[in-house]
Amino acid sequence: MKEQALLAEANRINYRLRSTFFYRKLKEYNTLSFPSMVAGLTSVEHLYSWEERQQWGVGEEAFSYVNTHRNLHLFQVFCHPRLLREHPPLLGYYRNLAALSQKAVKYLVKIDVKKIESDVNNQISLSLEQALALATLFNEHITLIVDASIQSLTKEELHGMLLASTGAQIDGSWRNAIGEEAEKVVQRLLINEAKDRSLLSAFISRTGTAVEHYDSRKLEEQIGNLHRYRGILLTNQTSILFSSDPDISLLDANGVTVCAVEVKGGADPAGALERYGAAKKSFEEARRITPGVPTLLIASCITPEVQTRIKQDPLITSYYNLTELLKEGAASYNLFMQQVFSLLSDS
Repeated sequence: MKEQALLAEANRINYRLRSTFFYRKLKEYNTLSFPSMVAGLTSVEHLYSWEERQQWGVGEEAFSYVNTHRNLHLFQVFCHPRLLREHPPLLGYYRNLAALSQKAVKYLVKIDVKKIESDVNNQISLSLEQALALATLFNEHITLIVDASIQSLTKEELHGMLLASTGAQIDGSWRNAIGEEAEKVVQRLLINEAKDRSLLSAFISRTGTAVEHYDSRKLEEQIGNLHRYRGILLTNQTSILFSSDPDISLLDANGVTVCAVEVKGGADPAGALERYGAAKKSFEEARRITPGVPTLLIASCITPEVQTRIKQDPLITSYYNLTELLKEGAASYNLFMQQVFSLLSDS
């Protein structure tokens, strides 16, 4: 019975994290903004020549259909190599439209588009050779899609292709991201709690020394871009940092760590002991730097053996079940937040 309960617990947290992972990645990939980005370029579409379209993998019948369609623009469907060089972020739009994964593109044309697509500052440039190779690949696949529609492709179906392709990519990356998503979930919980306690002041950027002040009207957007921040500043002159080893650090007004938090979201019971060992290693280093610093372990799928070890381990001040923390208002959630913010207010 214990094994069945443990398996049910593992599956429960796995599916909860999967749901938040899909939503977060959809925001991170910027998929929903792609159509408006492309629509904003239609006013300059006449400044681009399509005379070389056959060399770029565009089928003639497909081109004719789109070019004469009253509700479609060429930019919405086909990839122009010059446009790709001018606006590298659109690479993700055409790749998804062609229903190609990042891994598939790398295999087919030997170009790692993941690095380019994740370049939030748009600093990576495409060479002409790269743009031609990518545009040709995308257009060949898009042409097949248009032809397969028997010339009935609509704008709504284009949007559907974007979402379907993005969903497949997210699902493919989910298998290796359970631990990362668990950290993001806890980070979001802390940010929302800081907001509810009127303590949230600003977000610390991961690049440079910039800070982005908390704006209640933009909080959903700011949390959606959580990957861009390495922590938050609180109004009581303390801060919460998101990093690794430990996953989360609470800093007092003088920059001293007043608490180290490790988040272990793996759902496989067989790996529970290994995850516990990794947390111990992080806490040992935290105690070496700051002797006696409180340590909090948040884990999912805690086996009876691991639970026994945790209770007897002087390295771990407190531990929490991740599933319980996701139930806002639950006793475990309230206890965790009270402990965290007491450490920050007392520092």
